[in-house]
Amino acid sequence: MSNFLDVGILLKEKSEDLRLELLTGAGGLGRKITVADINRPGLAFTGYFEHFPFERTQVIGISEYTYLNALDYEKQVELLQKIFLHENATCCILTRGLVPSQAMTEVFARLNIPLLRTELNSSSFIGDLIYYLDGKLAPSVKIHGVLTNVYGLGVLIVGKAGIGKSECALELVKRGHMLVADDVVNIKKRSGRALIGSGLEITRHLIEVRGLGIIDVKDLFGISNILDESNIELVIKLEEWEKVKKYERVGIDEYHTEFLGVKIPEVTIPVGPGRNLAVLVETASLNQRLKNKGHFTARDLNDKIQGIIASNRKE
Repeated sequence: MSNFLDVGILLKEKSEDLRLELLTGAGGLGRKITVADINRPGLAFTGYFEHFPFERTQVIGISEYTYLNALDYEKQVELLQKIFLHENATCCILTRGLVPSQAMTEVFARLNIPLLRTELNSSSFIGDLIYYLDGKLAPSVKIHGVLTNVYGLGVLIVGKAGIGKSECALELVKRGHMLVADDVVNIKKRSGRALIGSGLEITRHLIEVRGLGIIDVKDLFGISNILDESNIELVIKLEEWEKVKKYERVGIDEYHTEFLGVKIPEVTIPVGPGRNLAVLVETASLNQRLKNKGHFTARDLNDKIQGIIASNRKE
């Protein structure tokens, strides 16, 4: 099922940041916004409705406003009704503190379509609105794991219960890195196929460590060791060491895991006595940063070896 957002929630949560006020159409605040994209209906005001996105939030700036006001009252009513009588219509927002015409006020009141206004100019308002809607409407999934930020890289640590995920995260925090979420990680897919992870509001900044209980990272280590959210750029899977299993020794092959249709690099680290998981996670994070910059140590070494072999054959 697609995510949606009530117009009333938009007004409640962003009225201060986006300087939004309701002018009329309060009965329609329950209408659902289902897409993050917005539309400026200037072309529709000229009478062209082919492929018109009725489901988008409609934003009227100074250009659309001036053109619409140049039309007579009946034509304004006709065009506005054609747009906002549609079953998927959500709301309309005037920018720059524009004063609605008589036709606008009457149509939106009669149709119970929320007419909002902001003092912001169109370009800055639209950018902020899309960013907000993209975050609220992004597809999401909740998983069991721990999300940390290590050397600026979002690292999701997964593994079965009791494997040591939280203890590893605690050691990383002690080493100066940041905790984003423990136990339950909420993953959202933002535009550009970026995955953003965050924790539940009720457990934000908390870690559960067996034998110690609940620890408040913010109070214990300081605000510099926490983040509310982070990109997810590497997945580290912790599993119990199995003597019969063959583990990666060179690192030429790359593995991935997938969330919401987005593939993320994955590294499996076997857990055994004497292994410092925090150091291994730090090293894996730094190595992934090198890969992101195009430096792949294992493949570079392999290329050198293959070059030496080729040279020896020629001799």
